[in-house]
Amino acid sequence: ELVDHVIEIEKELVAEAIEAGARYVQFDFPAYPYLVDPAWVRAIEKEGWSKEKVLQLAIESDQAVIDEIPDDVQSSMHICRGNNQSRYLCEGPLDSVAEAVFQDLPYDAFLVEWEDRDRMGDFSALRFVKEGGPRIVLGIVSSKRPALESLDSLLSRMDEASTHVPWEQLAISTQCGFASTQAGNALTEDDQWRKLELVSAAAVKLWG
Repeated sequence: ELVDHVIEIEKELVAEAIEAGARYVQFDFPAYPYLVDPAWVRAIEKEGWSKEKVLQLAIESDQAVIDEIPDDVQSSMHICRGNNQSRYLCEGPLDSVAEAVFQDLPYDAFLVEWEDRDRMGDFSALRFVKEGGPRIVLGIVSSKRPALESLDSLLSRMDEASTHVPWEQLAISTQCGFASTQAGNALTEDDQWRKLELVSAAAVKLWG
């Protein structure tokens, strides 16, 4: 019953935004990253739920929310793993949920956090993305850490991703926003500008 109520609330919010003139709707912080983290899966199972049941319910709920979005309104999902004061909430590769997420959810784009290979694994989950399907925005520039990534490292990782998804479906971004909460993250304003300039430089290098 709670899920049904939440679906109706989200549909109402989306409809109001579109009526007000929104032509792009982005959803954030879904359940899917929790379902690839062994610790969170154990906690879910302790409450009497299976990972498979939660995944099915999440997919069906997201489908219901976006089902009535008009064709002329773009929709996307940001697959976030937490961003409060440079902390994260879950870890693990997306492979075990990727087929359901990328195949069954008709978003125009997925913005996926992938800045930390040790926590998130490689890009193998992208093998489930449909060719000619959604745009995949790879968040490979950290919004948590002040250290600036090298342009060469970003180009190399994008090249790796392109072995799974065609270039015309790829994009690059920061992994998340710089201040998901009022406290912000452990970066200065100058750090943030340098990160954004790096994203821009990588995009120009990759797509001209």
